[in-house]
Amino acid sequence: MPIVQISILPQSAEKKAEISKVITDEIHRITGIRKEAMQILFYELAPENVSDGGEMLSEKFKRMQAKG
Repeated sequence: MPIVQISILPQSAEKKAEISKVITDEIHRITGIRKEAMQILFYELAPENVSDGGEMLSEKFKRMQAKG
């Protein structure tokens, strides 16, 4: 039973459902494993808990919003 773990910034339930469907469909297409046997786990990360290039995403987002 494949278990796919996805770490992602917060997303709507609709977006997570779409991501789940696409990933499940592709794993099924490639491996032939039944879709019912797969699990997708989403771990939502707050921007203040993620760093990109040494800068916290929360700070990067603030800077981007200030630019317009």
